[in-house]
Amino acid sequence: MSLKLTFHHIGKPVDLATIKDNPAVKYAEIYDMYSLDQRNELGIPIELHAFGPATTLDPAIISQTHVAFKVDDIHTALTDQQIIMPLYQPFAGYQCAMIMLNHVPVELIETTLSEAEIWGDGPFHDSILYPENR
Repeated sequence: MSLKLTFHHIGKPVDLATIKDNPAVKYAEIYDMYSLDQRNELGIPIELHAFGPATTLDPAIISQTHVAFKVDDIHTALTDQQIIMPLYQPFAGYQCAMIMLNHVPVELIETTLSEAEIWGDGPFHDSILYPENR
């Protein structure tokens, strides 16, 4: 299968103490997951993730760094893959899933949103990740 992949971000698990006091941290109760978007001089989007004891995510997601790519057709991209986080829509205009690829977690994203919408204050209305923004 040959897909067009566009780099989107890197996700890195960290200890909760590393990020919990940062006012920009977002909490997703559905996964008992804390997330912090990090800016850097190269402009590479990096998300730090910490997980609470009630997380139900795959152990690879909570322990390994992942790379995320946008795809044009996520259903095709997921065909015959080892899925470690099923396809879901965390907020309007954005759907994603995670697979294991050569023992590495890879997030696949299909979205109609611009990068500014995703990385700005976010279109997190109707969000199952961050319901407090409804």
